[in-house]
Amino acid sequence: MKARSILLVLAACAMAGAQAQPGQPAHKTLFVRCGRLLFDTDKPPMSPAAVIITDGKITSLGPNLSPPAGAEQVDFSRYTVLPGLLDAHIHLWTGPRAEHPSPQVAALRAQRAMKYALDSGVAAVRVLGSYDFLDVALRQAIEEGTIAGPHIIPAGHAISIPAGHGDQFTFPETLPLEDYYTPLNGFINSPADAEKAVHLQIKYGARVIKILASGGVGSPLDSPYSEQVSPEELRVIVEQAHMAQIKVAAHAENIRSITEAIEAGVDSIEHGSELTQRAIDLMKQRNTILVPTVFIPYDIVTNGERNHLPDYMLRKARDLYNKHEPSYQMALKAGVTIAAGSDQSYEPGKGTVLDEIATMVHFGATPQQALTAATKTNAMLMGFPDMGTVAEGKEGDLVAVEGDPLSDVTAVKKVRAVVFQGRLVAPER
Repeated sequence: MKARSILLVLAACAMAGAQAQPGQPAHKTLFVRCGRLLFDTDKPPMSPAAVIITDGKITSLGPNLSPPAGAEQVDFSRYTVLPGLLDAHIHLWTGPRAEHPSPQVAALRAQRAMKYALDSGVAAVRVLGSYDFLDVALRQAIEEGTIAGPHIIPAGHAISIPAGHGDQFTFPETLPLEDYYTPLNGFINSPADAEKAVHLQIKYGARVIKILASGGVGSPLDSPYSEQVSPEELRVIVEQAHMAQIKVAAHAENIRSITEAIEAGVDSIEHGSELTQRAIDLMKQRNTILVPTVFIPYDIVTNGERNHLPDYMLRKARDLYNKHEPSYQMALKAGVTIAAGSDQSYEPGKGTVLDEIATMVHFGATPQQALTAATKTNAMLMGFPDMGTVAEGKEGDLVAVEGDPLSDVTAVKKVRAVVFQGRLVAPER
């Protein structure tokens, strides 16, 4: 289903009376009282403080501000207030894992997932692979104000080989498959296919290119230790994306795929489960960012059986888990630039970047490092210069949490209110 058709579905069923219309001017002034304002994760908090947001942009902040005449006022003086959070690696919830919904139903469920993200304090997401350009359609619908949701950086289809990590098709070979395994759908078998796949994703709205350089945990047909995109194909993909001023994210679990992706010039390594010191040194030399997604393997190993995940996922996750967390700790200790990506689909009530932040700390980061990854580093990686800190001229995105996440990072999961583009989208609760 094309993005235009999905947009019609989203428009027809947009939530009535939504409190926020992202993408449209606020045309108002909001005065926010803060008990503690963590305006920049590299600096001490300001306490107490206030923030003034006019027409969606921060116009003033400080300890002794008075509300402008006619301003709407909200009182977060009982809470710690953070910049809006960003998630550098998500997918889209479209229903139960084994279900294959129609594009129309998938669009409606994904719309609900994006509202859940926004209500959780997530102001921007990078969708690293979906189907039918659903992420592109959601982005357009959000930006034009049709539905509520965070900023979206869409990848369109992740680039994969047939039978690779991007191939969930397990039906018999007797079915006609010529129209499925195409570069438009992200499938490649050669450097020429790779070049075409990049061009087509960009043509139909991708703003980041995702390569599945290795196998993975969530795919039924492959191994995380398999290499799935050749060095030449990697170079072509990166070259073509960078010519279009678009970044490249590489799913890479094993050390061969990781190293080849870094050498090809990708902008970020997703997961990086089998790092070595050489790979870490190379990442630092090339300014390659690591998005370690530490929550998802931890969650699968801890809760996978209870959540009835397939046996192949449990088996592969348990094997990789023994490598994944030590690799993350090695990169953290070495000073690799680390961004926060949850690898979650934002199924309402389930995992978000808040869980990723808490898990990053559980495995060795300081709360400050984890919060920096989910704010300033993500804003840089995702190309949002007006996000990541609370400062004059930046977008008016705030998250009020109960407690002090700098001393107890789990406080970040106690979201009590959210402001997005100067509007209260998740009232105090």
